[in-house]
Amino acid sequence: MFQRKKKTEPVNGGREDVHDEPQTNDKKKSKFYRRFAQQELKGWSPIITGNVVVLYFLAVAVVCIALGVPILKAALDVDEYDVRYDNTGVMAERSKAEQQDILWQQNGEGVTTVVNVTITKDMNPPIYVYYELDRYYQNHKRYVRSRDDSQTGSGEGGSSKCAPQQYVNGTANPNLPHNGEINPCGLIAWSFFNDSYTAAIVGPDEAPTPLVLDQSNIAWSYDREHLYGDYAPYNFNIYPDKRGGNTSTEDVNDNQHLMVWLRPAAQPSFRKLWAVITVPLAAGTVITFEVANRYNTYGFGGHKSIVLSTNSWMGGRNAFLGIMYLVVAGLALLTSVAFLFTYHLGCFGLIKRRKFGDVSQLSWNRVKK
Repeated sequence: MFQRKKKTEPVNGGREDVHDEPQTNDKKKSKFYRRFAQQELKGWSPIITGNVVVLYFLAVAVVCIALGVPILKAALDVDEYDVRYDNTGVMAERSKAEQQDILWQQNGEGVTTVVNVTITKDMNPPIYVYYELDRYYQNHKRYVRSRDDSQTGSGEGGSSKCAPQQYVNGTANPNLPHNGEINPCGLIAWSFFNDSYTAAIVGPDEAPTPLVLDQSNIAWSYDREHLYGDYAPYNFNIYPDKRGGNTSTEDVNDNQHLMVWLRPAAQPSFRKLWAVITVPLAAGTVITFEVANRYNTYGFGGHKSIVLSTNSWMGGRNAFLGIMYLVVAGLALLTSVAFLFTYHLGCFGLIKRRKFGDVSQLSWNRVKK
């Protein structure tokens, strides 16, 4: 009834094959696989002779010069004017403590100061107007995290990470609108920059002509269209003696200055866009800026400036990248010249150097003395 299975001799060194048919693998039998497994495939590797090294460094120098010259030229073609104003007017020649006391006495209204910018070279639009702050660490972890993006997007709620600027006076208060909740909340919004500027061009007869500062397109389009909701802020910096910066009644998605401020800067010295001048400015033009100086940088010794700048395909006036390309090009060129002389001096017999590929220099071929 049951047929006994014929016993077979073990194969492969005593290991029984688990398959009825012997395993076949065309890939393993192929010539390519054998050469791949034995690392016999053809390859290419450069032979680093003296001339090749010279050519390599020359190529690096040429590429860096080709990149560095146009980048540096673009940076130097940017026209820029920087005028500090936090120490002008009634703030001039006073200590930081005195300046801070003067600012506090204005009950949030600030002091008015006037600064002039003289244009020495024709400037074509767009001309960007920035405010510049230094010694201001927006990149501090506690400061950066003190915000609630879901709140600014929907207009509802505010998480505890906004503390201590989650509620007016630090705790919920049913006697205040929205239970005293601040919207937008957090340290970044609370410290909203609140200086403002108006500008005029002073003509030959010294009669000022108002200069329009276009503030309609200064924030990122993504911020305007997606990041901020269509709602009015509430309980936002309503007490001048407690607020760190500006109050606002504009809808959040309409307040582009707030959007610009809520993007923290990476460095302690930074610029943020305030407005754009859309008319050309001829050389010799004098622009008078009337500044409402409200923002308190005196407590930590910070400085405030107005910056006028044009732009290029590389951005603003920053020559660092172009200079670094040229420095690397110079070092590569000097290195190539050094290799060229040392290598060919050996060819001329002035310097003794071993023959390329001399097997007699191998350790097992050297004659022991």
